[in-house]
Amino acid sequence: MRNIRHRWSRLGFRSIFFRLIVLFVSLSAFIQIALFLSTSISMNYIEAQLRTNYDRSLSNLSSTMNNLFDGIYQSNFLLALDPNILKVITTQYPEDDIGKYADYSQAVRSLSRIKASSNYIDNAYIYKRDESIIISDNGTYEPETFYESVYRMEQYPLAFWQEYKSNHHLFTILPPSVVSGSYSNRGESTISVVQTTVGGHYSNNLYVINMKAEEVRNLLQSYMLTPNSLIMVADTEGNLLASTRTIDVPMQSFMDKLLMNPETKFDAKLAGENMHIIKYSTNFFFRDVTMVVAVPHTDLTSALTKMKSWNITITGILFLVSLLLSVLFSRRFYSPIRSLVQTLQGTGAKKEKSHTPFNELEFLNTEIKRILTDVDDLNRTLSYSLPIATKHFLAKVLQSNFPYDDDVIDSYLNKLDFRFPNSYFQVSLIQCNFRKPFYDLYSEKFQNEATDTIFRILNALLPQEHPVYILELDAHMFAVLINPETKDDFEAYAAYFEQIDRLFRQDEAELRIHIGMGLVHEHYTGMQASYVEAMKALWQVSPLDSKRIVLYSEYELDEARYALSRTDEKILANLLAAGKGDEFREQLGGIIAANTDRYITGSNMKQLFVNLYLIGIQALKSKNIAEEHEEELDLTRFLLSADVGSTGELTEHLYSFFDRVLELCESPPADAFNIKLFRAYLDNHYAEEITLDILADKYNTTPKYMSRLLKKELGTTFHKYLQELRINRAKELLTSSSAPIHEIWEQVGFNNRNTFIRTFKNQEGISPTDYRRCHRPSE
Repeated sequence: MRNIRHRWSRLGFRSIFFRLIVLFVSLSAFIQIALFLSTSISMNYIEAQLRTNYDRSLSNLSSTMNNLFDGIYQSNFLLALDPNILKVITTQYPEDDIGKYADYSQAVRSLSRIKASSNYIDNAYIYKRDESIIISDNGTYEPETFYESVYRMEQYPLAFWQEYKSNHHLFTILPPSVVSGSYSNRGESTISVVQTTVGGHYSNNLYVINMKAEEVRNLLQSYMLTPNSLIMVADTEGNLLASTRTIDVPMQSFMDKLLMNPETKFDAKLAGENMHIIKYSTNFFFRDVTMVVAVPHTDLTSALTKMKSWNITITGILFLVSLLLSVLFSRRFYSPIRSLVQTLQGTGAKKEKSHTPFNELEFLNTEIKRILTDVDDLNRTLSYSLPIATKHFLAKVLQSNFPYDDDVIDSYLNKLDFRFPNSYFQVSLIQCNFRKPFYDLYSEKFQNEATDTIFRILNALLPQEHPVYILELDAHMFAVLINPETKDDFEAYAAYFEQIDRLFRQDEAELRIHIGMGLVHEHYTGMQASYVEAMKALWQVSPLDSKRIVLYSEYELDEARYALSRTDEKILANLLAAGKGDEFREQLGGIIAANTDRYITGSNMKQLFVNLYLIGIQALKSKNIAEEHEEELDLTRFLLSADVGSTGELTEHLYSFFDRVLELCESPPADAFNIKLFRAYLDNHYAEEITLDILADKYNTTPKYMSRLLKKELGTTFHKYLQELRINRAKELLTSSSAPIHEIWEQVGFNNRNTFIRTFKNQEGISPTDYRRCHRPSE
């Protein structure tokens, strides 16, 4: 059992997708089982009904047979209406009575009418045993001639009829017998119906009607409900009177065996075949008979067996189809759930494959709870949040040198449907200084998201004592705008900034947080003043010590400035221009050492290094080579940031900068840019992939400098010049050749058809196809 559970787990049974499949398959299986059972019950019902229908069929057959023999008996009364027949039956004529022949002739005609009255009657005759004469529908005969030659019945010879006794039975049905002789129906079987009374007059004479056994057999067969069933009729002595099959000794033995069984419904065997037996007792016009139906089991089950086989086959096919549909429907229903799960998981990062079963319902439940928790946290965090327009306006007010009037600010904020609850303001600035290891260790995506992450952290840690808002001034600078009730409500926020400082000191190798705090002032002018104070406090944060938070003080003493005279600047510039590297490095080292000994602040030290950097740039400009290497030599961003741990690091970067400046100053001047050669180069290579980066490498310069140079020489941008050159060449090909459009735009250097057509239409005003139609000479 544990192995089974493990396999289900390996299949991911906990997944909603597989649960949906199991659900649909279960529903389908339930429906299939219900249909299968319903069909099976229906077939069993049909089989039972088939058995029951034989009871009804036998009852109907009994009624039909009774009507048949009743009609035979009624012929007795038809004969009684003829006085000649009654005279023939009841009168014993003398031998010399000639009038009897007229009566015989009339009797023949009456018997002929009896025969013609029913298709079941083969012949009818009167046997006058005392006078030894037979009057039939076909004439008169002597008994010997009739029974031996004309209508010879194998089972009933003349002696049988001479000795026949009715035993006071008005109506007797004899078992069938084969007929031979000169009669038209020789070779066929007949069933003899014998009567000794005509019109209520009893005599020793016999009135016999021979019925066609084949017609009776056909009548019985018409009541067969299955093709191989057997219907038999026997008298009280067990003699077979009629059957749907030929009556022979085995058939009579089978009937005797059945009559010995007291049950009315049972099973028996005939010639090794299992039969279902139904017995039915009735009477044919005062004669008791037993009707028996024997139905082979194969007849009962053959059609039903095929139906059951089809039922099983169709059920299997439907189950396979339902299984396929279950998978398809499950995928369809699972698709939005999977998309939601993938969205919540985050599609940006690739998930490691795991064999651990995954339950999406549990995951969604957990995620929804997390989202609700985040919403609650966000609502608490944003209880004092500002709309974007309001944030932009307040940032503009803080950073503007123009002192806004309080009424102007209130009016604008009212339009934005915003109002500060208190009149006091305090501004603090948080500067994020990302260091070099940060850019080396983390991806560009993470670097872009870092500022947003810091913003969320700052919001999450904000105290809720007073309204407070965080404004993003630039990519690395945040302003914390506090709106306290009084001028002294500031202690909670001082603790907040200390918490921020402690939090980010753990990652100081990659990121340093500097915080400058202004004082609390009243009104919007006070808010601007607090911002200026925060800027001054932030400037006092030095990378050379461990202090990261500075609170502005009005009583701060003036700091000592760096020492760099005009004479020092001229000496350094001249040494650079002359390419005297050793003397320059000696002079530079002395200036840095002198300022280091004065213990100036980090901000003043950075300002000194910026001025030294500007001396190097000025030396390059004097030789017209500064622009070409502007990006390579740009150190201002580094020098003005706090991404330096000590004066030694600053000095190291500055020496590297001046080494490059000396190298450039000592290099011979590059050849002048030849615009004619450049145009010739483009004319030969315009169809190739040409970019500013490729050209910059070719001419040993930077892409930015190359762009400015080409714009100056060509009078337009490089991209526009190249596009015009390619379009002009395309125009020539359109008018001078029959090449397809797609070959032309490939030949002139375009990457795709849409760009070519759009550029061509922008320059010429019409499409390439229209241009060819208008300018190509007519043939």
